[in-house]
Amino acid sequence: MANFLMEILVEEFPPTFLNPVAQYIKTTFETEMKNARIPPSEISVFYTCSRFALLAKGLPEKQPDLEQKVFGAPKKIAVDKDGNLTKAGESFVKKNNLKEWFFEQGRKDEIIAGIFKEKGKELKELLIEIFEKTMTTIPFKRSMRWSDKDLLFARPIRQIMLLINNVPVSHNFFGIEFSKTSFGHRFLSPINIEVTFENYKEKLLNNFVMISFEERKAKIKKDIFEIAKQEKAKEFVDEDLLNEISNIVEYPFAITGKINEKYMRLPHELITKVLKQDQRYVTLYKNSTILPTFISILNNKPTDPKLVSKGNEKVVSARLADAEFYYDSDLNEDFENLTKKLKNILFQKKLGTYFDKVKRISNIAKFIATEFFKLDEKTTTKISQDALLIKNDLITGVVKEFPELQGTMGKYYALNAKLDKETALSMEEHYKPVFLNDNLPTTLTGKILAIADKTDTIIGGFMAGMKPTGSKDKFAIRRNGITLLKILIEESNKNIDIEKLIHIAEQEVLNTNKSLKTVTSEIKDFFKQRYYAVFNSQKQVIQASIETGFEKPFEVQKRIETIEELLKDESVFEMAQLLKRSKNILKKIKNNKNNTIDKTLFETKEEATLFEALNSTKENIKNLTNNLEVAKEIIKIKPALDNFFDKVLVMAKNEKIKQNRINLIGKVVELGQKHIGDISFLNI
Repeated sequence: MANFLMEILVEEFPPTFLNPVAQYIKTTFETEMKNARIPPSEISVFYTCSRFALLAKGLPEKQPDLEQKVFGAPKKIAVDKDGNLTKAGESFVKKNNLKEWFFEQGRKDEIIAGIFKEKGKELKELLIEIFEKTMTTIPFKRSMRWSDKDLLFARPIRQIMLLINNVPVSHNFFGIEFSKTSFGHRFLSPINIEVTFENYKEKLLNNFVMISFEERKAKIKKDIFEIAKQEKAKEFVDEDLLNEISNIVEYPFAITGKINEKYMRLPHELITKVLKQDQRYVTLYKNSTILPTFISILNNKPTDPKLVSKGNEKVVSARLADAEFYYDSDLNEDFENLTKKLKNILFQKKLGTYFDKVKRISNIAKFIATEFFKLDEKTTTKISQDALLIKNDLITGVVKEFPELQGTMGKYYALNAKLDKETALSMEEHYKPVFLNDNLPTTLTGKILAIADKTDTIIGGFMAGMKPTGSKDKFAIRRNGITLLKILIEESNKNIDIEKLIHIAEQEVLNTNKSLKTVTSEIKDFFKQRYYAVFNSQKQVIQASIETGFEKPFEVQKRIETIEELLKDESVFEMAQLLKRSKNILKKIKNNKNNTIDKTLFETKEEATLFEALNSTKENIKNLTNNLEVAKEIIKIKPALDNFFDKVLVMAKNEKIKQNRINLIGKVVELGQKHIGDISFLNI
C-alpha cells in the first residue's frame, strides 16, 4: 500500500479562510480518491496561516482494472428495425468504449448492454489529476491572480510538494515547479527540509512549525493559563480570540506587557475590545476587575522579549489614547439629550429612524408593564421613559468606532449622567440574551425593555419585508425570536402572551408607517418554528405541545416536560391513538357553535360512562398544581373512551344524537389538549 503527502506553501491566509479551505481539500481528495478506486485507509489535513498539508495512508499502489456491465436505452431506441445502431445506440457504445454489445431483458423491454473495461492508471497520474481538480475548485470568499499566472487563488502559492511513498512527484502547475522538499518557519528556520510521510510533523516541529491547529491552540492556551496563574488572574480564554490567534501563527510564543496606569480608568470592556480587535492581545481579569497585564502571542521567538514587549506597550498606549479621546468626548455629552439626535440615524427605510424605534419600544414596554407585570403607573412611566434612552449610545464616538460595545457603553454613560443603577443596566441588558445560552436580563427594566425591543425588531422586520429567508437575515430576526422566547419562558409567573405582543407591536409599526400591512399569520408561524430551536426535545413532542397553543411559552415548556414524562408510561401510547381517532372524526364535522352535551340523548351506557369519567376528571384536577399529575388523571379516561369507540356508533342516523356524541368526543379532546398538548401528533 502507498502513502501520499501533499504540502502547499502560500502567503499568509486570512484566519477565517483556513478551516473551510482545509476541510474542502480533505473532503474533495477523499471523495475523488474513492471515485478513482484508490480509497485511503486514513486521511488527515493540517494547516497554518502559511501552508496546507494532506496525508493519505493506505492507498493502492496502482488503480485496479475495472470490468463492469453497463446498460443503455431500450432495444427499440438503441437499434433500428434492421438491427443497426441508432444515434442513441452509437452514443452508448462510444461513451463506454465497447467493442461488442448485446441485449438483456429489463423491467419491461429488452435494453442494450455491454461490458465496460478500463485499465487502471498509475497512482501518480491519478493523484496529480485530483490535486489539480481540488486546487482549481476551492470556493474562496475572495480570489486573486498574481504575477503572470492564470490561476485564481486566495493568496499566491509559493511552493508545492507531493510525495508518493516518500518519492517526490515532478510536475508543473500553472508555472510552479513541484518542490522535492518542505520549508521551515520563515523567520526561525528559513531553510529547505527533507521530509517523509512518517516524520513530516516531527521535522516541521524541529524547524519551528506546529502544523496541527489543535496543538497550536493547546500550547497557546497553556501559555496563557501559566501567565494567568503567575498574575493570580482568572484562567479564562476568549475562544473566538484563541481560534484566531491559533490561525495567525506557526510557532506561538507568548510574552506579556503592561497597560499604562492612566488608561486603567477606562471601562474594562473598552480596554479589552481595543486590545482584542486592533492587536489580538489577551487581557487578564481578577474578580471581574481587569489587570494591567496583557498577553501577546508572537509568530516568532524573539532574541530580546523585553524589547518586543516595550514595543507592544507603545502600540497599546497609542490605541488606548484614541479610545480615551472618544470616551472623554462622549462623557461631556448630555446623555439624555442624545435621544433627539437619533432622528438622524436610520433604522430601516420603512420603519423610520432609531428615534421612531425607541418611541415604539417605549409604548410596547408600557403595555407589557401594565398587562403582564401589573406594575403601578409610576414604575410603568419610568420604564417607558428609560426606553427612550436605550439607543442613545449609538450617537457616541466609542460605539461608532466599536459597534459591538453598544449597550455596554450606554451603561457607563448613563451612570456618568447620574441616572439610577437599574436604568443604567437596562442600557446594556435590553440586548440580552444575545444568543441562546447567553445570560438573561437581571433587572425588571432590562427584562421589559428586552422583550419590547426584540418584539419590535421581529414584527417590524416582517412588516417591512425583512422576513428571514435561507441564509439571509439582516436584522437577526431568527436570533431575536429565539432569545425572546428564552426571556418569556423564564418569566413564567407573568405568562406573557405572544399573540398580544404581536398585536400591540403591529399597531405601533402602523403608527410609524401606515402604508405597511400586517402579516400576523406569518409571524405566528415564525414563532412556532423557533420553539424547535429553543427546546432540545423530539420534533413530535414540540409539535404536540405547540399545536394546542404556542402563545404562552411557559405553558409550552410545561406541556413539553409533561409529554416527555408521559412517554415513559405505556398507557399514553394507546391514549394518543384514541385522541388521534377522535380528532379525525372531528375534522369531518363542520364547526358547531353549540357544543353542549345533553345527557337525555344518551342511548348507551358507554356514553354515560364516558361523560361521568370526563366530569369526574375535571373535578379531580381542579386542585392539582403539578402538570404531570393532571395529565395522568386525564389519561385515566382512556378505558371509558376505548369502550365508547368499541360499542357506540358515533355517526348515528339521528342528527341530534350524532352531534351530541361528537360534542362528547370534542370535550375529551379539548381537555387533553388544554392540559397535556395534542398527543395525537406523537408518532406512536
